[in-house]
Order: sequence, then structure tokens, then C-alpha cells
Amino acid sequence: MAINQIEQQIEALPPVEQIMMLERIVHHLKRLLLAQPITVTSQTECKGMTEKLNHIYENDAPRLDPQLCNAQFASIKRDEWQ
Repeated sequence: MAINQIEQQIEALPPVEQIMMLERIVHHLKRLLLAQPITVTSQTECKGMTEKLNHIYENDAPRLDPQLCNAQFASIKRDEWQ
């Protein structure tokens, strides 16, 4: 499934379900990353990855609603982050 299709499906969900789905995705990705052995990459490979990521982020504007982000931060006590 293409990332665009996944984004569309997530955007079609109500906000609470969007957050729950994104949390599940992050949890799944963490498990995948932890299951893979860490390998040393060469500088040229790292440069290529950096260039690819820069290309993605320069063309893809962030989609998180600032009001939603502010509401989430406001709902969490500061002590919980420390």
C-alpha cells in the first residue's frame, strides 16, 4: 500500500482514532527497527540518505494542525515529561 493511501485512510478517521492509529504505527515501526541488527554504514551511504530525506521534507509540508498540537501539549502536565 502506498504511503499516500495510508495517509488518506488516516485523514478519514476521527481525530481521536487518528492519534490511536498513529501510535500503533509508531509502536510497530519501533518493533521493526529494534528487531533489525544495527550495521555501520559508510559516509557515502549516509550522505545519500540525508539527501533523500532532505528531498522528501523540502517537498512535503507538515500536516499536523497547530491547534491540535497545542491542545495535546496543553493536556499533558509538564512533570510527566521530565
